[in-house]
Amino acid sequence: MDFAQLLDEYDFEQPYRGQILEGVILEVNGDEVLVDVGLKRDAIVPRKDLSMLTEAMRQKLEAGARVMAYVLQPSNADGDLIVSINKAMELEDWENARQAMETGGLVGAEVVNANRGGLLVQYGRLSGFVPQSHVVSLPRFASDYELEQAKQDIIGRELTLKFIEIDRRRNRLILSEREARADAEQTRMEALEEGQVIKGQVVSIVKFGAFVDLGGVDGLIHISKLDHQHVNHPGEVVSIGDEVEVLIEEIDRDKNRISLNRVALLPDPWRDIEENFTVGDLIEGVVTNVVDFGAFVQLPNNLQGLVHISKMSMFGSTNPHDLLREGDEVLVRIISIEPERQRIGLSIDDVAIEEQEQWLHNRREESARGDSDDDQAEAGDDSAAHIYAGLSDEVEAQAQAEESAEAQAEEPAEAQAEEPAEAELEQPAEAQAEEPAEAEVEQPAEAQAEEPAEAEESGVTVDDEPQRA
Repeated sequence: MDFAQLLDEYDFEQPYRGQILEGVILEVNGDEVLVDVGLKRDAIVPRKDLSMLTEAMRQKLEAGARVMAYVLQPSNADGDLIVSINKAMELEDWENARQAMETGGLVGAEVVNANRGGLLVQYGRLSGFVPQSHVVSLPRFASDYELEQAKQDIIGRELTLKFIEIDRRRNRLILSEREARADAEQTRMEALEEGQVIKGQVVSIVKFGAFVDLGGVDGLIHISKLDHQHVNHPGEVVSIGDEVEVLIEEIDRDKNRISLNRVALLPDPWRDIEENFTVGDLIEGVVTNVVDFGAFVQLPNNLQGLVHISKMSMFGSTNPHDLLREGDEVLVRIISIEPERQRIGLSIDDVAIEEQEQWLHNRREESARGDSDDDQAEAGDDSAAHIYAGLSDEVEAQAQAEESAEAQAEEPAEAQAEEPAEAELEQPAEAQAEEPAEAEVEQPAEAQAEEPAEAEESGVTVDDEPQRA
């Protein structure tokens, strides 16, 4: 019995459709690949199946390479065993997906298309679907047009996803970015600790702070923890995409919230405040905020001081909003420093008019010399000039009024003291001596005789007459 007869009589296991066979490539040509799968017949991979493989995968198909093959036809019309390498690789992807779903693992998949319901992704050789409600990369509360534009922008990106449904018979593969993000956040939060210093990227800015991506989970830097200086809006300090170093202040694992602090890692200007400033210093600053009780002024070294409304009375108004505005440059004097409370008291009233005028004069000279751009110089000069406009005239008028009031107050006293003395000096002694005599001589005797009678009739005695006179 020859070898051919022995081979025919050998009881080989007959392949069946859907079976996965492992084999070794015997030959590769342009139309098909011949694979030894350990059966009576060699398996053939048709050209159609090869065209479904990627270029990189086709480059790996060479004689001697081991491959997995899926049985498409145990025996075709010519008695050949037809297999598919692509189908076998798909089954491998299904198995990987099943294991990932069982373990809760996260996978990466590229977005290849979008439709009205969501995104189409490619996982290995399988097509998957991400429902729109499970895509966190899309903007919330957007119009239909904005939503479609956002979907188109996502195409080509790789998303981190989690399997939520697998049905091989129905060829159904459903994934979720939302579930993946939640799991990633939970895992990341477990790895973070309070007091830890970490770097992150600014991903969103809102009016009350900035959100920072810490590698899968976001934390919030409140506006009060951004900088030592007063911040009106977080955008003044950070921008989207900036890398920042922050301190993890608090982690609320129940609410998935992380509070961050940036200012804690910045040099503290209050540490050397008394070395750089002393009470009585004259400093130029910029108004950063105007409130009902005064105005906050930014000083050098990013420090903030307060000019209380009682220290700006020289302007003649009781409403700070009528006097100052944000961005105004002012000349102030330091009247108190409290490092432990991080407070600096400032005053405009304690700045002499001469100092104000000299300051404005110097600003105008700098502008004339062209030390800065024309527009900036003009804007800077106006930011100070409108505050002090007319102030010198008012002070001068007030001084003149005070001088006039002092002169009027002194004049009556001098006049009262001088007039009697002058009157006495100017009155001739001769007149003083002659007046009584003339009065006595000129009074007729008849009048002297009649006076007592008239006095008695009126009920007035002679002795009372001098008192009445």
